[in-house]
Amino acid sequence: MPLEAKKEVSHDYFWDSDNDRYYNANSMSDWLFPFFQNGVFNGQMQVTANNDMSVTVAAGYGYINGKHRHFVTATKIDLETASGTLHRIDNVVVRRNDTIRAITLEIVKGGNSSNPVAPALTRTGTIYELKLAEIYVAAGTVAITQAEITDTRMNAAVCGWVCATVKQIDFTQIQAQFDAYFTAYKKNISDQYQVFLQNMKEYRDQGEAALALMKQTFEQYAADQERLYETWIRNQESNFEEWSGGQQDAFASWRQNQEQAFNNWYMTNTNNWTEQFTEWFQNIRDILSGDVAGKLQNEIEVLQDIIETGRIPSELITKDADQLITVGGDQLISFCMIKTSENCNCNP
Repeated sequence: MPLEAKKEVSHDYFWDSDNDRYYNANSMSDWLFPFFQNGVFNGQMQVTANNDMSVTVAAGYGYINGKHRHFVTATKIDLETASGTLHRIDNVVVRRNDTIRAITLEIVKGGNSSNPVAPALTRTGTIYELKLAEIYVAAGTVAITQAEITDTRMNAAVCGWVCATVKQIDFTQIQAQFDAYFTAYKKNISDQYQVFLQNMKEYRDQGEAALALMKQTFEQYAADQERLYETWIRNQESNFEEWSGGQQDAFASWRQNQEQAFNNWYMTNTNNWTEQFTEWFQNIRDILSGDVAGKLQNEIEVLQDIIETGRIPSELITKDADQLITVGGDQLISFCMIKTSENCNCNP
């Protein structure tokens, strides 16, 4: 039966009497609104990774401002290719579109940036979105893992759980999300630690190799220095022996020359001394022969003259102008002062 245009839509759900009540889709939404808040029903519509550039949204109910949709089966959604140099964050949303009268699952792509942020939700008069998850798409990524998916269903500001007061919220899926993240985090830390240990082992091996090489180099250097020192010592000894031999030869030659010179000098002077002594002796003999007293007086006078004047007669001087000496080297004529008395008034 056609509805009369003058009648208003009823929201109280009383029985009809004479066609005074009629109801539409908004009546049902208005009836359900006080009992449920916006969001997805507890434990439903989790976003999981497929280890490629797609994700899967599990089946479940999405509730937005009194309207809901039952996604009967899981839904796979593809993501756009990652940037080669920058990162981005994409949103997985449940979107109510009153213009097309539908509730759908969508990927809202974020902007590329070195420090990306998730795109803002659209909540206009005809569009209202609930964010199920954020997906971090790193530069160069070719496969999304669970660690890159942040579950936002429990965040009432962007999604929230639809639940009755008689049933508590089940955090199993949240725990699974955290466990997956923490497992990946532990694996990453473990991998970094293993890399660190490997680096430390390589550094230790390099240090030990460098130490061994340094030790080998030092030992080789010490051996070379020892050989050089021994060679130097042998050379010094050889040079000293050669020099000593040369000195001995030079000394022997010098000694021989000195002995020869002395012998020559001695032979020459011996002959001269013999001639001089013979001449002197002949003079003495001449003096002592004949008038001895007179000759002695003459000799005394000569000696007195020598003492007083210091002049030596020519007959007492050799032809070389040397004074006569004895075999022991004493001069035959010498000068001395004789002290005769403490009170002597002798003239000098």
